[in-house]
Amino acid sequence: MIFLNGHGRSAVPDYSIDMYGQGPVMSQSAACGFVADVYPDTPVFGTFAYLFGEVPEMPHSPESTAALDMLGDAMVEQVALPENDSSVPPVFTYLGQFIDHDVTANTDRETGLSLIDMPQVDPVPRDRVASGLGNLRAGALNLDSLYGGGPVQGDFANRMVDALRFPRDRAKLWAGTVVDLGLGDTPFPTNKNDDLARDVLRAGRVIGQPDSPFTEDEIRALPEELRRIFVNDDGAIRVQRAILGDMRNDENLIVSQLHLGFVRFHNRVVDAADAHGGPTHDREALFRWARAEVRAIYQWIVLNEYLPAVCDPQVVATVQRAWAPLYANFAADNPAPRPDLLPVPLEFSAAAFRFGHSMVRARYDWSRFFGRAVAGENNFSERATFRQLFQFTGGAEPPMEVPGFGPQPRLPSHWAAEWDRLVGPVTEALPDRAARRIDTALAEPLNDMVNEEEGTQGVLKRLARRNLRRGHRLNLPSAQDCIAAIERRIGVVIDPLSKDELIAGETGEPLLAGGFVARTPLWYYVLREAEVKGRDDRLGPLGSRLVAETLTGLVINDTSSYWHRPGSDDGRWHPRDGVRPAGEPVTGIAPLLRAALLL
Repeated sequence: MIFLNGHGRSAVPDYSIDMYGQGPVMSQSAACGFVADVYPDTPVFGTFAYLFGEVPEMPHSPESTAALDMLGDAMVEQVALPENDSSVPPVFTYLGQFIDHDVTANTDRETGLSLIDMPQVDPVPRDRVASGLGNLRAGALNLDSLYGGGPVQGDFANRMVDALRFPRDRAKLWAGTVVDLGLGDTPFPTNKNDDLARDVLRAGRVIGQPDSPFTEDEIRALPEELRRIFVNDDGAIRVQRAILGDMRNDENLIVSQLHLGFVRFHNRVVDAADAHGGPTHDREALFRWARAEVRAIYQWIVLNEYLPAVCDPQVVATVQRAWAPLYANFAADNPAPRPDLLPVPLEFSAAAFRFGHSMVRARYDWSRFFGRAVAGENNFSERATFRQLFQFTGGAEPPMEVPGFGPQPRLPSHWAAEWDRLVGPVTEALPDRAARRIDTALAEPLNDMVNEEEGTQGVLKRLARRNLRRGHRLNLPSAQDCIAAIERRIGVVIDPLSKDELIAGETGEPLLAGGFVARTPLWYYVLREAEVKGRDDRLGPLGSRLVAETLTGLVINDTSSYWHRPGSDDGRWHPRDGVRPAGEPVTGIAPLLRAALLL
């Protein structure tokens, strides 16, 4: 269970090894409740390792940091153009973020190993990174971000996991409610207007309430790093803080509302158990049954809808037919310390899977109140800005502030998502109901991210600079070295981008000046490759291979996953073999949300 503060950092000690070999270094990155007096011995974290650790390290000089910053600055979009819209619905941007939070945590923190807020960023030796940087997630697509859990759990985290369950029916998860300010009410759901479960669970509904696992005094007595998440400077409980398996799912309102969709979908599966053979006589057994059903549907969606939407479908099909051979090779070389943990490639976590950052829009057609107007309804602005979507979270400062009404304890009812605007299909008549194309031009708000510290070097609010510096610090292989290694490992030939293809456009000059043409930073290359060689707004050959191999490999190597369940899809499980809360098989994120929200 991960709890992060408003600056994107977790708020309890992390005992990773710093680059100078000085032993454990306290920083703000660890599982909730992990403290030295509880875990005096070395804990067992999930594994991060390199897919291609044997390839040469990237060139480094005193000028490397400045060169990376110049490249990052050139990646900021100056003008949002219609041709940068894709054919992919916006929900896939944030489903990718949800997947990332489910699988990995700890490669984007200001710790001794991945510290980037310094004048000059020097790469950490790869053996030091692999041995000292633990994954705070299990690596599996097991929805521990929804249900709680993780490699390392303390007493506080265990009680938080317990608090995720609905007190009056332990088979269900606990949702939060909205605040009605009389400004409007998103039709959610349309046929049950008395249903107020439209927000994620927040601290004000849990802490200090009857039958709560925590008293306010207990929260105020927590260690300082943890206390400041839930307690304001004046000593008042920060009632807006989300109580989630992973508080990163309250970083912005879109992923928060998506998390709520999964909470409600679990509860709908519980309600449908009687018609699908669920153990309704035992609520604890029913919870476990519903969790297994939701996990299977989620894993199936990731492999069969999400991957073909963002990767080259031919690459995805090839990888799955061959049972993810690149990941299988990697997993054999990096056995997990426990059967429930799976290794995650650093090239995936710190570079390739960050392609989703380029899909972020600066403005969204969010709802009738903040988007295209609906006759007879209030309309406050023609679009919701990305910054507004970060304001309506528990980590904002001030949190959930409505002009004229001040900060709110929970999500205002007129800010709930109108999901039919976000799940597609994308049409010519509604072109901006789409994610941005995957390319090297990031939306302007990502160069001045809200809820983030400036840092001493001015890089922590600038996402492109952060990603490039982080990849350099973690000593990731170049894209060209990855391509060569893939051919050596599994015999797959990928044609690299030519010099002319790499240097065309706004980023060409800093790419040349930094000496990055022959050996290109992996994150940048994945975006540039999608721009040049990606088909139908998807990733290109290298990006598709790294993302499809990893996510498919994580499902295949999880013996409890849907991949190993018998069913009607040539002997393998399919959603039509599972629970159908709305009467139809749940074969995508849109059907899941429709079933969850009763739309």
